[in-house]
Order: sequence, then structure tokens, then C-alpha cells
Amino acid sequence: MVRHLDMSDVAVVLRWLLLYGAFLVAALPIARLLFPSAPDDGAGFAIPIATVVVTMVAFYVGQFRFGPWTALVAVAALVALGAVGHRLAQRRGLADYDWNRVAGAFAVFAVGFGFVLALRSMNPVMSGWGGEKFLHTGLLNAVLRAEALPPEDMWYAGKPVRYYYGLPVFNAVAAFLTDTSVEYVHNVALAGYFGTLVVGAYSLCGWITRDRGYSRRLGGALGVFFVAFAGNAVTAVRFALGQLPRDLAVKWGRAAFNLNRSDYPQILFEQSSLSSWGWWDTRYVVEGTLQEFPLYSFVKADMHGHTVTTGFLVLSAALAYAYVQAPATARKRRAGLLFGGLGAVAGYFGVTNTWSLPSAVGMAWLAVVYAGPHPATLVPGSVGERLKAVAPDRDESRRSLVLAEAWRTVLAAVVAVGVGVVGYALASPFLLASVPPNDGIGLFPPRTTAAGVLLIYGALLALFATYLFTRFRAVEDGEATDVLEALVVTALVVAAGALVGDLGAIVVLLPVVAGAWLAMRFRESAGFEAMLVVGGVGLVLAMELVHAKVHPFELARWNTTLKVAIQGWVFCGLAAGPVAAILVGDVRAAAPSLDEVRQSGAATATTAVSVVLAVVLVSSALFAPLVVATDVVGPYQDGEEPSLNGYADHRDAHPQEVAAMEWFEDEVSATQSVLWMERETGTPTFVEKPGLSRGWQNPVSTLTGLPTVAGWFHETGYRGDDPYYQRVDDVGILYETTDARSRAVLLDKYDVQYVWVGPLEREEYDLASLGDDPGIEAVYRNDAVTVYEVHHDELTDRTE
Repeated sequence: MVRHLDMSDVAVVLRWLLLYGAFLVAALPIARLLFPSAPDDGAGFAIPIATVVVTMVAFYVGQFRFGPWTALVAVAALVALGAVGHRLAQRRGLADYDWNRVAGAFAVFAVGFGFVLALRSMNPVMSGWGGEKFLHTGLLNAVLRAEALPPEDMWYAGKPVRYYYGLPVFNAVAAFLTDTSVEYVHNVALAGYFGTLVVGAYSLCGWITRDRGYSRRLGGALGVFFVAFAGNAVTAVRFALGQLPRDLAVKWGRAAFNLNRSDYPQILFEQSSLSSWGWWDTRYVVEGTLQEFPLYSFVKADMHGHTVTTGFLVLSAALAYAYVQAPATARKRRAGLLFGGLGAVAGYFGVTNTWSLPSAVGMAWLAVVYAGPHPATLVPGSVGERLKAVAPDRDESRRSLVLAEAWRTVLAAVVAVGVGVVGYALASPFLLASVPPNDGIGLFPPRTTAAGVLLIYGALLALFATYLFTRFRAVEDGEATDVLEALVVTALVVAAGALVGDLGAIVVLLPVVAGAWLAMRFRESAGFEAMLVVGGVGLVLAMELVHAKVHPFELARWNTTLKVAIQGWVFCGLAAGPVAAILVGDVRAAAPSLDEVRQSGAATATTAVSVVLAVVLVSSALFAPLVVATDVVGPYQDGEEPSLNGYADHRDAHPQEVAAMEWFEDEVSATQSVLWMERETGTPTFVEKPGLSRGWQNPVSTLTGLPTVAGWFHETGYRGDDPYYQRVDDVGILYETTDARSRAVLLDKYDVQYVWVGPLEREEYDLASLGDDPGIEAVYRNDAVTVYEVHHDELTDRTE
């Protein structure tokens, strides 16, 4: 029997596709102005531009009032900016859009959009297990219910959220515009973010490759592959281990499973067999770290900022490329791309994933260093001339060259700081009030061995090393030994890294970053892709040197690697697409005839490059088909019905609780309507059992967005351990005490209006006297749930 999504699912998908299509058209004039030389008229970047505009406008307007009308204001702002952009484009002769290529860009977006929809349709549930979908579901519900931003924390009543709320703001706006039930928003929005990543990668990598004189389509396709569909090298290594004799596999396989696990070597045999392979353990390679790549994160399907803002990292790289292409005389354009373009993206990161804000600043820094015009030319008049004269570009001596490069780098850093200031200012309503506590930056955390970094990034590093060697050591006139010598040098560097213990990753990564920097500055044959190698591999290297001192504090690199590794992968992937396309083109052009092979062995170099390309592509390509086979094809063959409804499983598994939640939402909505009519604001607080573990915990606050006194243990990272656990203790007393006066004091302390008693509360607490207190009235009952309303004026006197 052929199974399909039901009509309600299809209608939701079509409405969202229509919304994204409208966003693309509205933002196309802005994209055209920013990227006038892009082969698709900038269409590949129009959707992320529209998303940035809508998010930031809704974020600012929402500080005063939030709701459906906020969405209309945000869209009106986008349309107005698009109209202004169109007039400017007309004046500059840029309004002649190639609609075939615009449609092609939207088709590429739709491919990425549909891919994630296929994944989510087989596992749509907003589960509390194996991730943080409950957190993101609760945040979305809290934003949808908010009267103004920031929303009240659904897991810490009476306080605003201390977590990125820019993403649920956009998702809520899209839900308002498409009239989408909250049950569908997470899954469809996630697909939209993946489509944004895919179309951006295709457009930028195709653009770079075309400008380098190679196939745009091949570069774009390879860019999409490396950025959005490739996986780390460890998957191939684990399957290779499975081909060894069992004893040898166990002896040599531990480095590929460097986990705090008690089930080694069982996990080795599971991960090396097609019948038992699972994607979950792919990010667990280096102990104490979580190093994800984009496809892994989208398969995991949490609405984490580090996952869904990856497409905007691509936008930041595209703005950097546009800056590099701008002539020295276009000072205002260059400044606009930096402070208006990258500054706005940095601000967007500030409210959606602050970890990426430095990456936008870093793109600005690298672009100003790499671009032909001197950084001093950004400053008008004689001041700029004097700045440039401090260490002018000249090549009479090595010393003058070093001084000139150092001065260029320092000035570029000053410019980048300015971009960061713009981004911080744009995101300041969030950054000054809602950032979770942290202890700043730490130096020299536990580091990674050479084996560890190669297991994750080995395929990409091999590709970059090969490319850089071909830039520095031209392969022509039979000089095939150059490539072979370079490969030998690489092998020696890696071997040295393996011998120096926890400095191994630094020994492996630093030569690649240094080589890419030198190629970026001094090799015309190396283009913008070399700059992207510096950015991507540089971020991976940075994780070996610094870390953010954030929760969980006992795991120094846990959150740093989770949030930064994926950024490094995106920039590496953006470099890998053009690099692979260029190498493929070079191999084709240099492929010798049979006579030349017989006479000189000239095919050695091209063969070596071809082998590297083949190994890189095969080892990187394993993850995606395995995921499709296990997460889409497998469930489909087992008879599961596709759906995008994230709440359907909850209705099946917890029907009485969900029915009570629906009544509860209606009751609270009616109460809020009365408060609004009386010119009072606020969402009534209720109490349920705090979620001290994952799973079906705090389901009411999560699935409704209504604030409870204490929610999931995640709040320890946002509020600190002591304040959170004080609330947990108070909730326990509130449910179990037999002293009506003590319960009344706590009900007053947190202004509790309702008390929820469901299966979780009955299992955890002794509730014998709860319904006996004056002022506490049961207002709803079914077989699983009782809801009590609190009448504070009738509670036992608290002053006695």
C-alpha cells in the first residue's frame, strides 16, 4: 500500500513554500544590490536576507507588543525595504532579473526543504527524549503566548527566558502568516532552515567556482554536498574496522569510540555493521566533546541555534565575497557590506545563536585582510592615506613585507571590531538582559589527539592539503614528484602529531591554516576558497586553544565544541565545494594520453589527486544514505504512516493528559481575556512536577507554553543550581505538606493560580491533603488529571 501525508500536512507544506517564495521575491532586490555579480542575481541569498529582516523587525517591535499584527509589521518592513531596493536597482541597471535562475534557486531551496520534511515525516514527534525538542517546543509556545518580548519562561514562572528567543520569534511569525498550528511548526520550520542552507551553499560555491573559470553547476553541487550532506570520516573508519578480524578491530578501534561508555567493544560491532548502525553515536568521537556537522544536527532535529543558523553563516561568507570583489573606489559599498551587511547578520546571530556572532566578525576580518584594497582605504581623506603609509605594501625586502602584512592584519581587526560593535548593538536587548550566566573565556582546555581530529575532519583536511600543495607546487611538465613529495610531507606531519600526544590536533591543523593563509595572500592561483579554509579550519583549531566557560562547567569543551564545530564544518564545506570542483577540472585538463603515460609516467600526479578526491568523496558520503535507509526507508517499509504533526504521538500515548491540557489552555485563555478587558496583563502561573530528567517531564508547560514554577533541569544552566533547586524543593512542599498555612505561603510566593495533578505528580508526591485546603478548588477532572484553581483571597491566613 502506498502511503502519503494527509491533506492537512500537504496544505501546511504548500503554505510554507508559498511563504518562502514570497520572501524570496520580496528580498530579491536587496540581494541583487548586495550581490550584483552573483550568477543567480543573488536569489540564493534572498530567503536568508528576508529571514534576517523579518526576525529583527519582529524582535524589536515585539519588545513593546507581540502577536499576529507584529508579523504583519515585519512583513511590511520587508516589502518596504524590497521596494526601496528595487528603485535603487533600477537606477543602477540591476533590475533585469533572470527569472529562470531565480526559479532555479527556489527549486534548490525546495530540494533541501523536502529532504528534511521526508526525514521528519517518519519521526515527527516532539519528544522529550534524545535531545531538547521539549525545550524548543516550550519556547515556541511561550513566544506564541507572549504579549511582549522576551516571553515569560515556561519553566521558571515569573521570569523572562534566559535563552535565545530569536528563532522562535521567526517561527511564530511564520506560523501567524501561514495560519499553522503549533503542532506542525517545528518540523516545517526546521525544513525551511535546511533549505536555506542548501540554496546558499549552491549559490555561493557555484559563484566562486564560476569566477575561478570552472563549472558553476559542479561547484554548486559539490558545495551542497560538503556543506549539507557530507558526514565526518569516522563513519567510514568504523565500517573499515568491521572488516578486520575481531581481535584486531577491538585492539585498534578504541580511538574511534573515545567515549565514556561501558559497552565497548559492543558499540564497535554495532557501528561497523549495516544492520545495526545508528547515527546517534557519530558525534561521539573525542572524549568530552560533541562535534557535529550540519546533516547530523538536522537529523537530530532540535531547533538549536547552532543547527538552524548554519545557512546564515553562508550568508556571512557571501557578504565577505561580495566585499572582496568590490573595487577600491567603491568605499561606501565596501563599508555598507561590512557594517550594514555583516553587521546585520552579526546582530541576527546575537539573538538566535550568539556563538556565531564572532564568526560573522571573523568573516569581516578575513575579507578585509584578503581583499585587494588596503583596509586604510575604508577611511576617507588624508586619515586613510596616513594609516596606509604606516606600513605601505611593497616587496623590496622581506622585513617590509612582514610589516605591511602585519599592519594590514591589525587594521582589518579594527574594522572587524567595528562590525562586532554593530552586531552587539543590534542584539543588545537580548544580550544585555537574557544571556545565561557564564565565567568568560578559558585558555588551553583538554585537547584532541591527531587521531581524533583526523577521524572527524580527515577527509576535508586531505582535500585542503592536496589543493594547497597544487597551488604552491605547480604540477606541470612532468613534475609529478612534487605532489608525491607533498603527500610524504603531510604523512610525516601527521605522524609527528600522533607522537606528541594531546598537541596532535594542533600539529595537524596549524600547517593547514598557515598554508591557506599564505596561499590566500600570496598565490593568485588560490582564491576566496583559501580564505574559507582559514576560517573553517581555524575554528576547529581554535577549539584546541580556547573555550567558553559555560554550563556544564565540569565539562570544559562540551558546549564549545557543540556550538563551534558545526560552524567550522560549514566554512570548510564552502571551501571544499570549489576546491573539489577546481581539482576535478585540473585533473580533467591534465589527464595525459596513453602515449604520454607510456613514455614518462606523467599520470602520477593526476592519479594521486584523483585518488584523494575519490577517497574524500566516498568517506564523506556514507552518512547521508545510511540516515535515509534507517530513518526514512526503514520506517516506511515497516508500515509507519508519514506525518508532520509533532503532537500526534502524545495524543496517542497520553490521551487523558492531552485532553486536560486542551481544557487548561482554553480556561487560561478565557482568564487572560478577562484580564485584558480589565487592562491587566500576565499569564497565570501553575505548578506541576519539575523535570529532573529527560522524557515525558513538564509536559503541560512544554506543550502549552504556560509558566510553571520549576521546569526541566536545563534551568540550572540559565539560573544557577541553588535558585532552581530551591524552587524544586518548594514545589515538593507545596504538593505534600499537610500544613495549609505553609502551602498558602508558597502559593502566594509564586502567585500560583492553578495546581496540576497528573500521573507524574501522583507518582512523585503524597497528595492526600491537597484538595482539603480552603481556597483550593478542583475545577477539572478526568481519569488521569485533576486541575485545582487557587482563590488567594480564600486561602488560610498566612500571617498567623
